[in-house]
Amino acid sequence: MDLKNKTVLITGATDGIGKQTAIEAARKGAQVIILGRDDERILKTLKEIREINEDVYAVKADFCDLSQVVEAAKDINDNFKKIDILFNNAAEFLPKRELTKDGFERTFQVNYLAHVLFTEQLISKIKDTEGGRILNVTSMIHSSAIDFDNLQGEKSYTGSNAYSLSKMLNILYTYKLGRMFEGNPVNVNCLHPGVIETKLLNAAWSGGMPVSEGAATMIYAAESEATKGVSGLYLENRRPMQSNPVTYDVEVQDKLYDLSLEMLKIF
Repeated sequence: MDLKNKTVLITGATDGIGKQTAIEAARKGAQVIILGRDDERILKTLKEIREINEDVYAVKADFCDLSQVVEAAKDINDNFKKIDILFNNAAEFLPKRELTKDGFERTFQVNYLAHVLFTEQLISKIKDTEGGRILNVTSMIHSSAIDFDNLQGEKSYTGSNAYSLSKMLNILYTYKLGRMFEGNPVNVNCLHPGVIETKLLNAAWSGGMPVSEGAATMIYAAESEATKGVSGLYLENRRPMQSNPVTYDVEVQDKLYDLSLEMLKIF
């Protein structure tokens, strides 16, 4: 897919991989919508990208507050005709368990549940776009098992386990949507952008490649013929790979999806 004149929406786009992906999409002539939660970083990112391409816009939402997610989606639905590519990229790592104002464990909400809400609110804008793509950012360290009684660290919590689980939930959601949209022009896939030097990585681990490498992987997923007309892919090292076996269990996918919608029904 040629990104010129395509509308590319990126969550977590004021820092790290998300910001660099927005820059690269702008360089390729895309209309870029960045979503961030901090006014200062949003304005700085807008200024930087507009030196490359003036066709860039910003929407503010803190994924710790699901009402802001709803407002951001409404803003986009009201002001943009289409979304060609949605990158669900925003994520964080928390060493200690916290609850949001919505009552959910924060890693679970920010990394997973808020993206479900955001995507569901924007579905019609994406699926009515010929060749539309939803790309969910996950990780090669996603969990290999799921305990529905400990989705939010109710029984035990470590930052690394919560993060890895959230990334597995992103894969399960990807595969579920892919099944739902079978026969529809929209494609839903997920990707591991690489071990990249970001604030998130440094909060939990260390080392990593430059953000330009992660952004190149993101852009590849958006442009590649490998993701054209195909859903349910897990991309790693810019090629389809197998995610952990549990992610292919359709009963688990369905259970998670139904539970997630139940959690979000008031929104």
